[in-house]
Amino acid sequence: MVIRLKKNKEKAVLNFHPWIFSGAIASEEKGLPSGSIVRVESSSGVFLAWGHYDPKSQIRIRLFSFEELKNGSEESFWIEKWNAIYQSKRSLLPKETTGFRLFHSEGDGVPGVVVDCYHETAVMQLKTPGAMGLCESLVSFLSQKGFKTILERREKSDDKVGGDFIFHKGTETEPEFTEHGFKFIADITKGQKTGFFLDQRDNRALVSRYAKDRIILNTFAYSGAFSVYALLAGAKSVHSLDISKQAIELCERNLELNGINLKQQSEKHKSLILDSFDYLKTMDSNFYDLIILDPPAFTKSISTVNQASRGYKDINMRAMSKIKSGGLIFTFSCSQHISFDLFKKIVFGAAKDAKKSVRILHHLTQSPDHAYSVFHPEGEYLKGLVIQVDGDI
Repeated sequence: MVIRLKKNKEKAVLNFHPWIFSGAIASEEKGLPSGSIVRVESSSGVFLAWGHYDPKSQIRIRLFSFEELKNGSEESFWIEKWNAIYQSKRSLLPKETTGFRLFHSEGDGVPGVVVDCYHETAVMQLKTPGAMGLCESLVSFLSQKGFKTILERREKSDDKVGGDFIFHKGTETEPEFTEHGFKFIADITKGQKTGFFLDQRDNRALVSRYAKDRIILNTFAYSGAFSVYALLAGAKSVHSLDISKQAIELCERNLELNGINLKQQSEKHKSLILDSFDYLKTMDSNFYDLIILDPPAFTKSISTVNQASRGYKDINMRAMSKIKSGGLIFTFSCSQHISFDLFKKIVFGAAKDAKKSVRILHHLTQSPDHAYSVFHPEGEYLKGLVIQVDGDI
């Protein structure tokens, strides 16, 4: 099926941006099924790209190739592309690491497809009709790569399979994997995202650089991965804070998995099942040397950016006000609609209101297996800063 764009609406495609919005399309055939492969042409009939069509989305077409496809070669196209990505991702991994993102949607030229790997387990998220149409081929590909369990995570509103996940192969629900030699459990059926936050791998390693002999607070701790890195790097003590009892239980399991005996080393780690906002407000001043602020996304819509900005400012201002002079804060936003520039302005506002002298030591982003395309800046969702709070102004 051919879809032509309106006159002078091909610029974004010529710049290799992978999205075509409904307003750029001259005309559409009624009844064209969701997920259909369409050939995109300019108003004058010049070939531009191939993509997947979704009549229910404002992003009407998600492009996957800017080159002509040979007749009947779609499956071979995907297999060749997936193999190239697989080899590239493997080459990027640090030593003793078996947890990584294999397919990162538009970042890897496979729009709507997310696949995270945990040793011999692969977890898929197919977020568009076009991606869903690739499910059978993906399962076959992953099986050939040696994955013994293949799980598909779905949105909870999708009741077509009677739940929010389906096993295509195997039954493992809590695979163990390694990251820089540390051991972790991914809760792939009940956990957040695909079961673990693989995108923070390099930022956890950076925490190791600064952890020795420090008293550390890990807010929104979830699986406790930052806590594991900090303790094994010689932190004096770590407090892991999360409002979810289930998250703290997973955190403690990961600590034990890495040889940290919580009963014998109770002075080294403390679990706090509390609201992070409340704790930051009421905790003692001048106690923590390093604070990690890694909250879930405060907004998933452009309409709530202002509200989210207030949330980010609040936790940063409270952390700045309470941390020891000279202390470090690792602060993050994983909200796609919060740009890096806006995030730095939020941190600036927090420092100003807290009346603290603050310096930026590092700019942080997602790990290399979550890389985003230079043609698709929207893919930069994880923003982070390491700041040092030097004292009152």
